[in-house]
Order: sequence, then C-alpha cells, then structure tokens
Amino acid sequence: YGIASPGTHQRDKRNRPLYHSVDFCSRVTVRSETGRFAMSRLWIFALVLGAVGSATAVPVTNATQQVDYTGHSILSIVPETSDQLNVLFRLENEMELDFWAEAKLPGSPAVVRVAPEKLLKFTEKVSEAGMTAKIEVENVQKLIDDERHEARFTTYSSAPLRFQRYLKNEEFEKALMSYSKKYDHVEYTVIGKSYEGRDIIGVHITKGKNKPIIFFECGIHAREWVAHATCLYIIDQLATMYEKDETIKRLVDEYEWRIHPVVNPDGYVYSHTSDRMWRKTRSVNKKSPFCPGTDANRNFDVGPFCGVGTSNRPCAGTYCGESPFSEPESRAIKNAVEAAKGRISFYFSLHNYGLMWMFPYAYTDKNAPNHKDLLTIAERGAEAIRKATGTEYTVGTIQKTIYPVTGSSVDWAYEKAGVTKSFALELQPRMRAFDVGKGFMLPAKDILPTAQETWLGIRAAIGSP
Repeated sequence: YGIASPGTHQRDKRNRPLYHSVDFCSRVTVRSETGRFAMSRLWIFALVLGAVGSATAVPVTNATQQVDYTGHSILSIVPETSDQLNVLFRLENEMELDFWAEAKLPGSPAVVRVAPEKLLKFTEKVSEAGMTAKIEVENVQKLIDDERHEARFTTYSSAPLRFQRYLKNEEFEKALMSYSKKYDHVEYTVIGKSYEGRDIIGVHITKGKNKPIIFFECGIHAREWVAHATCLYIIDQLATMYEKDETIKRLVDEYEWRIHPVVNPDGYVYSHTSDRMWRKTRSVNKKSPFCPGTDANRNFDVGPFCGVGTSNRPCAGTYCGESPFSEPESRAIKNAVEAAKGRISFYFSLHNYGLMWMFPYAYTDKNAPNHKDLLTIAERGAEAIRKATGTEYTVGTIQKTIYPVTGSSVDWAYEKAGVTKSFALELQPRMRAFDVGKGFMLPAKDILPTAQETWLGIRAAIGSP
C-alpha cells in the first residue's frame, strides 16, 4: 500500500529510454555505468523547452542509467496530536514527499524519504509544528547500491535458485512457462497487456474443473519486490510439491489457484532498470507528461473516485488516474476477476512492508457485513505465522490498520465483485526503526523466509495448515 515518489523518466511503449524529464524545483541526478551528471535549476533549459513545445528535456541513451538517491534521507516522525498529523498530510502533498509509512493516528510513526534540497524546509516545518524528525538513514543510494552488490555477488546455497535473488520480469515469464510445461496441473495464462505492451502473466493451478478459486494479485506497486517473489514461491510449492505433500495435494484438488506475480510489469521493469523507488504504472498522463504513471491500487471503481488517501496530481505517488480503470493493469485484474465471478472464494493482494494482515474496508470506517468472519480468518493466518516463526502481524481493516484510501483492489473485489473473503497483506520487514533501512529493499537472503511464513499463514487462513 505505501506512498511513492514522483516520476522522473519518460519512456516509449517498450521501455526504451526517450528523455530524462526535469523537476525544475529540485536537483535531478542520473547514474550510469560510465558516470553521473547532475542538473540544478535548469531555468535556461526550461526556456529552450518552451521554444520547442512538447520536447522533453535531456536525452537518455544508456539503458543502464539509474535515478540517483545520493543524499536522500529516511526520517521518522511521531505526531502526538491531530493537528501535527494534519501538518504531515499537508507537507506530503505540498512538497510531494515519498512517505514509506504514514502515521495512522496520533502517537503512531511516519517514515518519509526526503531529497537533500527539501530536507531543511521539511525539518523546519516539522519543528515549527512541535515535532522531531529523526534521521534513520542518511543515504538511500547506499541501500540501493548494497542491494545491487548483494544481487551480483551473494548466493545462498540452501535456497532454491529462484529465491536467492530478485528476478527480472522476463525471468518470471520463463519460470511460469517452465512450470506449465513440466507439470500438467499448471497452466500458463495472460490476463492482459500493460501500457507498454507487456504480458500480465499468471498461472492456473488445479486438478479438474469448476473448483472454487483462490485469486492472487502481486506487485501492483512496482518497488515491493518481495511481494512478487512470494507469489512465485506459492506457485513453486503448488507446482512442485503436489505429488510429495498431502496438504498441498488437497489444496490443488479442492481449489483452483489463479496467481499473478507481476500485475504491474512496466513499473517492475522500470524499478530494475531506472528507478528502484518506482511505485506506479508507466502510462503517460496527458495533462502532465513529465509525470508518468498512476497508482493502480487507487484506480479501482470503489468509494468516491480520487477520494481519501489519493491524489489528483499526476506527480504524486498516489495519483488516482484520469478515471476509474484508466490503467490497463487495473482493467486486466478487473476482467480476470469478473471472468470468474461467483467462483472466487479468496482474494489476496500482496504488498510490502509492515507486517499487516488487512481486509475491507479501506475507504470507510464502517465494518464490512461479515467483519467477524474476516477478522477470524486473518487472525488464524497471523497466529499460524506467530507460532511458527515469532513474526507478529497486526490484524484489522485497511482503514484502521494502515490508512484510509479509496480505489483499492481489495475493496473493489469485496464490494463490487462479491468476493467476501478479500485480504491485503503487507509482508516483511516489520515497521520499526531497526528495519527502516530495509523497507522496500528487503535483502535477498530474506526472500525465502518471508515467502515461507506467508505461505504458512495463507494455508492456515483458508483452513489447511
């Protein structure tokens, strides 16, 4: 669920770099294998842009160039009053900040990434409101560099190869095709095309026909890589362990599993090639071409469109889009769910981070009609994880557990598609100062334990521990 950073790149429909867009209010830095260059307040260049009309800034010709987060800090703030909470909400919109965690209530922590040129203003505003901003991480780029180094040079011999590192989008495609070729109870599927023309892939896993469906959408937010990996692990278990594990055999015999590990492939590719912190889709916003992408998890037709927890500003990480289902990615999920309408027993949306097991509603503080049942199922899953690993999930409605938001996939599945057991999970790491530096960049060594405990909880939740 989380909040994201404004867009910084524009690309063509197959992810070939076109131009690097310029934020004229702050420094933009691009990294490449051959060096880096920085641009600060390019007012002269802005005049040139005005002369050439729709042309968009500095050409980017090297596909390895990366957005550079050198000097970006991660800060934690604990608002103690409602007025202080409102100050943070206002600063988020006014300064277009990237909140990694929002304070839900007075006394709960907020975590935010702040660019160096915004740091002084932000800390002054926070201090004026009587709050203290504590720097938890001084240089986000170091976290990204460490993650890349780990991916290149570290292996974990005890883990299956596919879970030793974070896979690229094309590797997900190859993995799913491989499962479908090797196991007759696995079928490779495509539920739609992304904005840039990539397949939105998945698998159907079952024995027989017309079984109740368990539906997964994973990776709707591009930078939440462990969510993608966890869905792949669930596929792996259902595919490879069918003949070896009686519980898994029963799960495959009783249900049809429809699992989609990368529902935002354009954003996922972009988070690997250009901007590790990218969250949204990669569609071009007609009103603001310098700010591509929509938060697909704010783009579903449920609750007041572009209401609470969203933004109508295209540069915002929570931009709701031009209209409900304006994004081909959200439409693909909608179409896949509606094609199976009446058969979906469980709907799971996987995210990271914060260790939360949530359910409707997100857009209102009213409880769902079957609130007690949803709570029981979520508590059953969370308790199974706690007993096995010691990991403690917070359980509750999305609105009360993380924050209120309209247009989410889980609310839509519940209210509009009639899936009465719909859940959103925020996976590892936990929301505490010690883990702030991990956040969306959970180390690769934690992929397998995270996936294993999540799978354990989901099995317990559906009634098959």
